[in-house]
This record gives sequence, structure tokens and C-alpha cells, in this order.
Amino acid sequence: MHQKDKDTIPGHEPPARKPMSMASKAGVFTLSRAVTILTQLLAGVVLAHVLTKEANAVVSYLVLTLYATALAFGQLGLPDSVFFFFEKMPPANRKAFTLLLVKILGALALVAGGVLLVVGWVGAAKEGYGELRTLIWAMMAMLLLELPTTPVPNVLIALDRAKTAAWFNVFTGVAQFMAMTIPLLLPDPVKAIPIGLLIYSGLRFAVSASIFQKLFKKEPLAILPEGTMREVLRYSVPLSLAQIFWILNKQVDKQVVQWLLPSTVFAVYQSGAIELPIIPTIAYTVSAVMMTQLVGHHLRGERQALLGLWYKSVQKVSVIVLPLVMIFLVAAEEFIALLLPADYADAVIPFRIYTFILLQRVASYSNMQKALGSTAPITHAAILLFAINALLSVPLVLWLGMAGPPVAALIANSFSWWYALRNIQQLLKIRFSEVFPFRFYLKALGVAALAAVPILLLKTTVDLPRYWGFFILVVSYLPVYLALALATGIIVKSDWNRLLRRS
Repeated sequence: MHQKDKDTIPGHEPPARKPMSMASKAGVFTLSRAVTILTQLLAGVVLAHVLTKEANAVVSYLVLTLYATALAFGQLGLPDSVFFFFEKMPPANRKAFTLLLVKILGALALVAGGVLLVVGWVGAAKEGYGELRTLIWAMMAMLLLELPTTPVPNVLIALDRAKTAAWFNVFTGVAQFMAMTIPLLLPDPVKAIPIGLLIYSGLRFAVSASIFQKLFKKEPLAILPEGTMREVLRYSVPLSLAQIFWILNKQVDKQVVQWLLPSTVFAVYQSGAIELPIIPTIAYTVSAVMMTQLVGHHLRGERQALLGLWYKSVQKVSVIVLPLVMIFLVAAEEFIALLLPADYADAVIPFRIYTFILLQRVASYSNMQKALGSTAPITHAAILLFAINALLSVPLVLWLGMAGPPVAALIANSFSWWYALRNIQQLLKIRFSEVFPFRFYLKALGVAALAAVPILLLKTTVDLPRYWGFFILVVSYLPVYLALALATGIIVKSDWNRLLRRS
């Protein structure tokens, strides 16, 4: 009997595919997001080296400020609703639910395009940004193609397709990098980059449609229960408001610098005023792949299991994130010198201050609140975060120059961290000391800081080469940190052995 025949008769069914463990999902998805983020970071580096500061200011403001704001505004929190409702509703409704999200996001893209046009038209009034009015139309068309595809990674993860989600992220990151760098070979790259990004969004839309077809081709289109849309909006609208204020919070400092300081200063500030994106992505992706388990524990009333999973994720992320943050705090000058031209050296000022904010990025606090079904406090926190940042940015930029807005962001984010933990504490009805593994976190932070002392001494006593200094400091830091982490029990031998087996 042929193998094919065996697979079709009772007793000879092919073995079910072994599902990936949560750790494997987190690793695969985090790696893919790292590739995506690194390509985006590299694109910005290439632009800084090739374009003049004036041209770089126009492109950065259009793509990283205006378009990013419109994209966040248009999502209405809908992509984040996938995890909660896929776990809650019957599998037969998932195709219809996904299509509903896509249709709504397509309509919202029109609204977001209008916002992009209005804000961009006003921003073009500032000296040095006149070209915005001829470039913004391509970005509006890009919204129509990209916004409906934003739920794709979440849908794939919710359906236990973490590897496909990872490949989708890699594809979008590489395609976006090519869209922003290939036009640099053309005579007028500033005008060509938006066209390149429009082509990228078309490819993303086509790939997303193909993924949807393969995921749901065997499933009939069910009719969603009455009131589904109302329930989704009740869950997602607070998230959308939070998302809008989060993105506004990230852009308010750039708007202040763009209006109060020259365009050449804005180009330098824009290059350094970032929370190094790969670091918060680690916590976000770990949280994303365990969202269904968190939601399940919550719906079944399993508070201790939920807390145990939350603690474990924070601890595992802390031993990765905290040493990374410490490296970039100490080696900030060397990192900026490695990436940017010499006349961008002042970018280290906002970069180092923003890096301090990353010390709290060891968990996705909003995802924990979403898993608990509480989205309104996320919005309240985002509004407070934006308000504090906006109120402090203008006086601080007038007082401290380009260092002022990052200081405002640091103050605002510190308050937001406390506010999120307090809300989680109230939802779980536990003491504040139990809402977060504070003892482990402080121990891990102390180990990461202690390991930085030798490289700080090395940096201050040895004249390091411009393009190799950062790597020398990293290579010097990691063995010291690993030795201290193993000696203090921050990293246990089983974790280390597991890592070596996967390498």
C-alpha cells in the first residue's frame, strides 16, 4: 500500500503538526521584528549620509512624523482587538471578523488621508518644508494600501502561524528599506522616495491578500452575531484613542523642535530622538505571542496562573533588555559616531536621554491590560502621557535646547509606568508590591549597571577608533555581564544551556 493511501484511511492519519512552544514563537517573532526595525534604522542612516540636512529634514518629517501619525490615527485600535476576539469567538467567525476589520480600516484610511493632508499642508508653511505639498499625495495613496493590512501579523499569531508572521515582518522591513534607498540613485531622491514607498505599500497589500486567501480559503463566510461591531468598538475605540495619543506623544517633541529650531537642527534631532526600537520590541513581541494565554487565564478566572505567566515574561525580558540598555547608555557617543556623519554628533544628546526611558521597557503593560479586558485606563494613561510631555516640551526646549524635549518625555514616561502598574494592580485586586517582580528587576538592573563599570573605565582611559569603538565596548561588556548574571542567579544554567542548544 502506498503512503498516500495510508494517509487517507482510518488508523493511518498523518501525525498532527506539533505546535510551537510560546518561547519559540516569541523568539521567532522577536527576531523578525528585529530585522524589520534594523532595516528601518539602517534606512535612516543611509538617508543621513546621502541627503543634505535640509532634504533629510523634509523626508524625515514627511515619513517618520506625518505619515506615522496618520497611520496610527487610522487604525482605531482594531488590529489589537484580534487577540481578544479570536480567543473569545468561535473559530467559524474568524474569517468574517477579519474581513470586517479590513473593510473598516479601508474606510478609516480615507479619514487618515485627510488628516495627513491638513497637517502636512500646515507644516509646509515652515521655511525649508515647501516640498511637502507636492509629495504628500503619494503618502495619502499609500495609506489606502497599507492601513487595511495592519492586522495581518496579529491574525497570523492568533492562528498559531508565528513563522509566517515573522516572514511577513521580514518582507515588509526589507521592502520598505529598498523603497527608501533605491530612489537615492535617482536625480531627485526627495520626490522619488514617496513613489518608492507607494510601490512598497502595493506589494504589501498584494502579499496580505494572498495570506488571507490561504488562511481562510476552506472556511465559509459566517454571519457575525448581532452587536459584534458594537462590542468590538467598545473594546477598540479606547485603544485607538490611546494609540493616537501614544503616537502624538512620540511626535510632539519633533513638532516643537521643527517649529522652534532651524531645519538643520531638526535633522540632527530627528536622527537621535528615538527609543532604540529593537529594545521595546522584545517586550512587545513576547507579550503578543502570550496574549491568547493571558486572555484565557483571565476569562477562566485563573489569577495565579496569569500572574505567574506575567512574572516569568518580565523576568526573561529583563535579563535581555537591561544589559542592552546599559550598553547604549555608556556607548552612546560611539554608537552615534558609527551610524551618522560627524556633523550629526549632537544627536547623542537626545539619544542618551531617550535611552533612559528604555529601562522600563521590560513588559508590554498595555497588552496586560488588554488581556484583562480593561482598555479605557490605557487611553487615560496615553492622554496624561501626551499632556505632560506637551506641557513640558516647549519651556524645556527654550531652556535646554534639543535636550529639553527628551527630558520632558522621560518625566512623562516615568509617570505613565506607575499609572499602568497601578491599574493592573486594581484589576487583579492585589498589593502594588505584587503587581511587578520589583525585587528581581532591581537585582537585574544592579547587575547590568555593575557590569558597565569596566567598559566605562575603558572608554574614559583609551582613545577608541571611531568606527570600531562601539563594537569594542559591546564585546568587552557582554562577558562581564554574563559572568555576573550567572553568579548572581539572574540567568540560571538551564536558560544558558537552552540558549546554546538553539544557537
